[in-house]
Amino acid sequence: MTPKRCFMDVLSIKGTRLWWMAAMLCLSALAGAPAAGAAVTIGQLPPGPPSPDCTTSNLDYLQPSVTGGPLYVARQAGTITSWTTNSSGPGATYVLKVFRRTTDPESFQVIAHSPPHVLTTGINNVSVNLPVKSGDMLGYHESGLPNSCTFAQPGDNVLSRPGNLADGTQGTFSPVNDVRLNLSAVLVPDNTFTLGAITTDRKHGTAMITLTTSNPGLVTISGKGMKKRDPKNLAVAGPVTFPVAAVGKTKHRLERKGKALLGVRITFFPNGGDASIQTVNLKLKRARQPTPD
Repeated sequence: MTPKRCFMDVLSIKGTRLWWMAAMLCLSALAGAPAAGAAVTIGQLPPGPPSPDCTTSNLDYLQPSVTGGPLYVARQAGTITSWTTNSSGPGATYVLKVFRRTTDPESFQVIAHSPPHVLTTGINNVSVNLPVKSGDMLGYHESGLPNSCTFAQPGDNVLSRPGNLADGTQGTFSPVNDVRLNLSAVLVPDNTFTLGAITTDRKHGTAMITLTTSNPGLVTISGKGMKKRDPKNLAVAGPVTFPVAAVGKTKHRLERKGKALLGVRITFFPNGGDASIQTVNLKLKRARQPTPD
């Protein structure tokens, strides 16, 4: 079980006496787990042997939607680290492209592209390094010999246009009916998050920590001497705030001396990706109550 899956199970038992113990076990699993290189696959390959159905050279293709199976659209910000196609034969040249929608529903803009790759027969797996945002779409430019750039899929529509759009330019595409792109890619989700404002309340000796994630996912916060807080599951990337308060010996120190230091650990699990961790040394201050006469 992955640490993130562990935390999702913890959320399902929230409200019981066992949930905090389970959360601590999840953190232990995270600390002892090796880097997994977590990633998600977008796009699809043909279910059987491909056919050289693409006989016109020098076209751009993309797949904005499908009737079933994995999308060709990035659901998270991140980096495409490789792409794959199953080629019916050698000789054609593919250039992977990342497309983005424009205000015109029939027009798409090229955001980035990879170096050209000359296909060999069978599975072609090509390493790349292309950043994407949520909503960006897979496509490619094909040229040269007849090739298997698409495969039959009733009800689906690939979009195509003649020519080779450059990065930053856009063009209008037309549908090719009942086919699907012969293309998949590996996307490593971005797991970064930024710490924002940390506000303190000297009257109560508490604080609020705000952070902003790069992707949807799960955020946890913990620390020795800190009051337990539930993990937060984010449906969209954005800001999230956690209250921080001392408990136990740390709280007694805060009440007695008017200040205490907390080591706060924040962990972000992006959907489908590896966790990232930041720690904050947070100084809590509390106005000391006047001594009665």
